Amino acid sequence: MSNKDKELERLKRIRDRQLRARDPQVKQRKIQRNIAVKRRKAVRKFSLREILADIPHKAKGALMGAVIGLAISIVLPMIVEAYWVDIVGIAAIFVLAIMGFLFGQASDTRDSLNKLIGK
Repeated sequence: MSNKDKELERLKRIRDRQLRARDPQVKQRKIQRNIAVKRRKAVRKFSLREILADIPHKAKGALMGAVIGLAISIVLPMIVEAYWVDIVGIAAIFVLAIMGFLFGQASDTRDSLNKLIGK
């Protein structure tokens, strides 16, 4: 009987192997797996550094100048007790924002010139 059982088991394995060989889903799954791997390689990771690098220097400079001016506007009334402190603080925001914009514009111009000459 064990010989017959072994033969039945062998026939089952052969039949299963033949069914798997004819299974159309095997090829489809392999194709889908390859597509998924290629897509994962193609999609780049989200990076805050790359986003900040894409912002023009003039916008970053104006923002930094305004933030520094705002800090001066907040700190100055704590140091000096006078009626003109608020006006100086607001003027500092605008003046430093304009200065930051101009420095940023200079940096953007330098970068575009470097691109033109190929550095």
